[in-house]
Amino acid sequence: MFFQKSREKEFRMAWQVRAGQKTAFLAGTAHFFPYSFKKSLTRLIGRVGTVLLEGPLDESNMELVREYGLEERGRPSVIENLDRATLARINREFEADAPAADSSFLAFLEVLRPRKEAVLASELAGLKPWLAFFKTWTHFLRKRGWVYSVDMEAYEAARELGKKVRFLETIEEQVHAMEGIPVERILSFLKKMDTWERYAEIHSRRYLAGDYDSILKIVSEYPTRCESIIDRRDPVLFERMKPYIEAGDAIAFVGTTHIAGIKKMLEKTGYEVSKYDA
Repeated sequence: MFFQKSREKEFRMAWQVRAGQKTAFLAGTAHFFPYSFKKSLTRLIGRVGTVLLEGPLDESNMELVREYGLEERGRPSVIENLDRATLARINREFEADAPAADSSFLAFLEVLRPRKEAVLASELAGLKPWLAFFKTWTHFLRKRGWVYSVDMEAYEAARELGKKVRFLETIEEQVHAMEGIPVERILSFLKKMDTWERYAEIHSRRYLAGDYDSILKIVSEYPTRCESIIDRRDPVLFERMKPYIEAGDAIAFVGTTHIAGIKKMLEKTGYEVSKYDA
């Protein structure tokens, strides 16, 4: 595990949005992270009356995501398009930790364990490519201590403070966007699994530092850096948050990669957008 026990950090991925006397905020989220930002997020959210989030985060809506992610029967699984080396690498992530077979007895026990193909099939078979990817990626992160979520911490802080919470998209709209992620991008990223630890470590350091421009460079090959997720959604997210931004007294939490496009739209509309230290 390349991270120590998770602990509280200062949130540095926020921008102040101003026009005249009206002030609002824009924040770039990390859906999974190895550190908590609860205290600084609570301070930031305490400054506004309304909190905007990309989409619903309750368990019933998460269950809908799982249902929408089931592949139609008879269609090939994403795992059928991966080479044996990649399949073996993914399997090692999903398999339960076990002692190395350094004795004849342990070697015998290895023979009794389920075949690796069966382990992988039980985890990913029957899932649409986008859900198979997210399940693998989130399992990988959680196994290494990435157990926090900026979105969830913001949602919980807003509810605890009694703020108004509004969602910019429905689960159906979010799933529709994920359906548009090119399978080729998913397969390409899965095949580079040996680089994921380094990728995650760099991303964590730069996110903690609030180094937004550097983050954009390192996520260029991430599957969701595509038209369906970014280019088509940025204008929708912007238009839906716009009335709240115009009124001020609000903060919008969106995935970090949406910040660049939304920031340009805000500035084009006449807003002054500057980095904010929560």
